[in-house]
Amino acid sequence: MKKMDYLIIVSFILVFLFASFLIVRKAPKSKTSKSLQDTVKVIPDTPVSVKNKKVLYIGDSHTANHVFGWQVLVSKQTGMEMTNTAVGGKTIPWMLETAKYHLTKKYDYCFVYGGANDCYGNINPNITLVYIQKIVDLCSEKGVKCFVLTGFDPLTCVKTNSNYPKVYSKLQNLMLTKLTKCQVIDCRKAVVRKNCWDWVCHMNQDGHKAIADCVIKAANLKKIK
Repeated sequence: MKKMDYLIIVSFILVFLFASFLIVRKAPKSKTSKSLQDTVKVIPDTPVSVKNKKVLYIGDSHTANHVFGWQVLVSKQTGMEMTNTAVGGKTIPWMLETAKYHLTKKYDYCFVYGGANDCYGNINPNITLVYIQKIVDLCSEKGVKCFVLTGFDPLTCVKTNSNYPKVYSKLQNLMLTKLTKCQVIDCRKAVVRKNCWDWVCHMNQDGHKAIADCVIKAANLKKIK
């Protein structure tokens, strides 16, 4: 092959490659990815039907209102069959013994709302947490789904000069960060000071309704009425 022919062929190849580059560069960007993003919609979780399911409530005075208590509202609005063992003034160790006595595999759910009296007695929150975890572990052993409520925000709802609000707040933070094998329901923003009828925030009817609404939403329970 002559040198001139070789140069012509190389020049032709270079021109072809340059032209191809320009065509690719000017080609319109694909809209496929954008179109796919536009058509994908987030489907919310379907609320779980718990009608006729059996639920055990364990707690203190905050769960012992048998007329318009939050546990009454949750059970009525979802159709669950309720057993309420809550007694005013009780602490978490008592609740553990109550769980040992009442909790069986016949229950589908267990709600635990306690710790206020332990904190009022200035019990170390880390110790209280150990007992709460034991209740949760017992639920797990029985195949019962366990929910633990933090309760109201003591820093904004409780009116006292004692150390109680700070101790209770620390326990709530431990619940949210340390408990395992359960769902912790954060109710701190659900209740405000006007929902309390005394200085330690025993809740009025609006307060119990706020807790019930918070629980139903957080646990993704289906309402029947």
